[in-house]
Amino acid sequence: MEKHRFQMDEMDDLLLNISMARGLEEIMTVVRQSARRLIGADGLAFILRDKDDCYYVDEDAIKPLWKGQRFPMEACISGWAMQHSEVVVIDDITKDPRVPQDAYRPTFVKSLAMVPLRPGDPFGAIGAYWSTVGTPPDDSVYSLQRIANTAAVAMANVALTNSLAEARDEAARARDAMILAMASLAETRDHETGDHIRRTQHYVRVLAEALNRREPETTGLDEEFVDLLYKSAPLHDIGKVGIPDRILQKPGRLDRAEYDIMKTHADLGRTAIATAERYIGSSNPFLSLAKEIAHCHHEKWDGTGYPRGLKGEDIPLAGRIMAVADVYDALVSERVYKPAMSHNEAVDIITGESGKHFDPAVVAAFDEVAPQFAEIHRQFSQPI
Repeated sequence: MEKHRFQMDEMDDLLLNISMARGLEEIMTVVRQSARRLIGADGLAFILRDKDDCYYVDEDAIKPLWKGQRFPMEACISGWAMQHSEVVVIDDITKDPRVPQDAYRPTFVKSLAMVPLRPGDPFGAIGAYWSTVGTPPDDSVYSLQRIANTAAVAMANVALTNSLAEARDEAARARDAMILAMASLAETRDHETGDHIRRTQHYVRVLAEALNRREPETTGLDEEFVDLLYKSAPLHDIGKVGIPDRILQKPGRLDRAEYDIMKTHADLGRTAIATAERYIGSSNPFLSLAKEIAHCHHEKWDGTGYPRGLKGEDIPLAGRIMAVADVYDALVSERVYKPAMSHNEAVDIITGESGKHFDPAVVAAFDEVAPQFAEIHRQFSQPI
């Protein structure tokens, strides 16, 4: 039991160190230093997609593998994993036709697991290798997936940070780059996210404008706030890039354990934006608002939400507005596990949750502009 707890602590430390890395080299160094030992593998390789090639950029193994070499996507198992966006587990490489035997024959490798980086639109992969024939342990494959998901988020953060640093004196351009870079990551992971991003962006603008008309004395609720809210809203689900595909794309309702993992996307989103903020060296209203939206859009007025269980006006206004927009869209949209609800049914549910799930003032504003919500949903919905 103590050994298992020790390994869990080491894995948590590894994932934290990966997430805090400031560049690709540092990410690979962190992975190389301890990932193979924690997984229990005899070798580990870090592969990046380079146009139509797989570039084996780094490795940690008991004997040399392919560091520094490039292979066509069609000629290696990492390419197969990237092209199919699937985790590959092979218990005997000599019996799998996808494995290029000539490349593997000089090595110690007898079995392997290959996990793509950023499932849905992979830009690389991490492979683990064993010197014996046999199915790689499930916990080793799961650990490899956690490492790969964290590395993908960290690499996205690095790319984002570099873009923002170069545009430090061009705040508007930096903001747009951040939205496009980060929101597109969520869209590649979740097939429902693209239209959802566009719709919720318009919902929050309509809702914030209505709230401003109704309660113009509300602190901070002005034209600049509405504009920033509209532009930062697409980042509300950015944390989903860190949620495993088996949960994010499950064709059915999540069980309790899966739901607990899904809920971590609020903290993951805040961390991603805070990382960019830290490396820029300063904060600004856009980053602060984006961070609040990502972190607080699942909080509830009565204190029963997550991740912090905030209550009432302790929940940032941006989170309270985003909560109504997010729930409305979820109710009126079809999902693999439920049919779409009618607009009127969704309105009844939201108004019924005034003072419980939602801020009563925001619900009152929603009731005023609900017909505009229906039109936005119609306008920004692709036919299934």
